[in-house]
Amino acid sequence: MPSRSDQPLDGPLEDFLTDKSKGNDSGNYRRNAEQVLNKGDQNWIDWMHEERSTYTFAALDVDDLEAYARHLKRRTNDVNGLAASSARKYYDYVRAYLSWCQRREYLADNPAAKDRATDALPDDDQRSEHTQQLWSPAQRSSIMAYVNERASKAIDEEGGDALAETRDRAFVATIAYSGVRGGEILSDRNDDRRDGVRWTDVDLDRGTMTILEKGSQEYTQTGVPKQAVSALARWKQVFDPPSEEWPVFPTLHAPSLSSTVADGLDAEGYDDEEIEARRADATALEVCYAEDIAPPALTTAGGRNLMKRLSKAADVPDLNTDDGEYLELHGGRRGAGDTLVREKGWEQAQKHLLHADPKTTMDAYSHISAEETAEEAGEAFDEADQ
Repeated sequence: MPSRSDQPLDGPLEDFLTDKSKGNDSGNYRRNAEQVLNKGDQNWIDWMHEERSTYTFAALDVDDLEAYARHLKRRTNDVNGLAASSARKYYDYVRAYLSWCQRREYLADNPAAKDRATDALPDDDQRSEHTQQLWSPAQRSSIMAYVNERASKAIDEEGGDALAETRDRAFVATIAYSGVRGGEILSDRNDDRRDGVRWTDVDLDRGTMTILEKGSQEYTQTGVPKQAVSALARWKQVFDPPSEEWPVFPTLHAPSLSSTVADGLDAEGYDDEEIEARRADATALEVCYAEDIAPPALTTAGGRNLMKRLSKAADVPDLNTDDGEYLELHGGRRGAGDTLVREKGWEQAQKHLLHADPKTTMDAYSHISAEETAEEAGEAFDEADQ
């Protein structure tokens, strides 16, 4: 019986991808890993075959991985090449695959984890994490003041028809205060598991929400602060969903609603003539209510476009919307974390952001440690000089 080490490099790849997909073949991790490992241009397995003549695990060694790391580094120097962060991410997929293979005895050890190989990668720009956007307290206050005033005015004028304005306020408040990622509460067309958080996932009395957490890929309860709870409660009152299975943040895009209604009526047994007649006297959303056809959730792309429009209309400080800047979804999460670290400490921030490792929180907000160190050093020198 041949040894596992004699297997071709792509032999157990499908099993690896299945394990990483968490039972769903359309997951983002699976798709990205598959592209890097054996589907995309310049994928790892083809590169190993063509450039290194390495076909099996037995033939694979640290020289191969060092060469591949150096290849990725060269790609970052091309005019239209990879960003250094992307090159390192590509390498991470390879390292994860080989680590999985090592645990299943295809390899005695993981050559991708050797220092000699990883040292050949492009430098990890540590500044990138700290130049990522975070919503400052002033920016958070500005966008919330705008969506609050906009929603209140719409409710005064339109009552229960103020759907877009009250939804938008609830959405911005959830992003601003709960620390969730956009992909954890919105629909992702690349991942069938992520179809948007539902009202059955939200407990307004307890201030909790169940999300499919990005890091663990598991369903997890997260806290929803009172600022977001109040906006969500008012939105639910206006929206008045006929079922708890309806999305918390539905799209209000007319063509999407129309398509969903047509599919829903067809599934209920209506023929084309009956569907046309049913839709003639009502809007698509009205048919959704009448037939309890859940509208689709707002997508992550739709959420980004919404934040672009709101950021521009709100005239958010320190934001050049004319150059395309806007309050990014992940910036809300980072802003929430920044506030919690400063006001409540590292442990509270770690819990709220659902970081499994405290080091993740400390790395993400190391700029705060630097500020604290500078302040403490200044006080120390003042005391010494006196």
